[in-house]
Amino acid sequence: MADISLGPGAEEVPLAGMLAEMLKANLEKPEKKRDFEKLKAKVLIHAVDAEAKITMDFDRGRLTVYGGEAGKPDIAIATDSTTLLELANLKIKYGMPWYFDETGLGVVRKLLKGDLKIKGMFTHLGALTRLTKIMSLS
Repeated sequence: MADISLGPGAEEVPLAGMLAEMLKANLEKPEKKRDFEKLKAKVLIHAVDAEAKITMDFDRGRLTVYGGEAGKPDIAIATDSTTLLELANLKIKYGMPWYFDETGLGVVRKLLKGDLKIKGMFTHLGALTRLTKIMSLS
């Protein structure tokens, strides 16, 4: 069982509980659990259309999900709720996120148009790749 807990403010942000439950289910897969146990990063997710922010603090096998912004994030993702779901639907092929199908190309288009903003994308590429892999529903 993954060590995932809700921190202060998470109860007020439905997105926090939803992502925590999704991750618990995802981490039943051994390959995702291995990435989870290696991930150390603070990730801010801002669902712009829902005016909801959460911080996920990954600490090598432990995750605390906070409502709002907690601390200084290594990675900050800002987009609409629909795009957040598309990110969860990215396929993983050969151990990496796959950007060469309809969903992946849609994510790339949104990045290029500015509809999806990811701060720390290049400076924390390893952490972002692990995050994508454990968040992916595939």
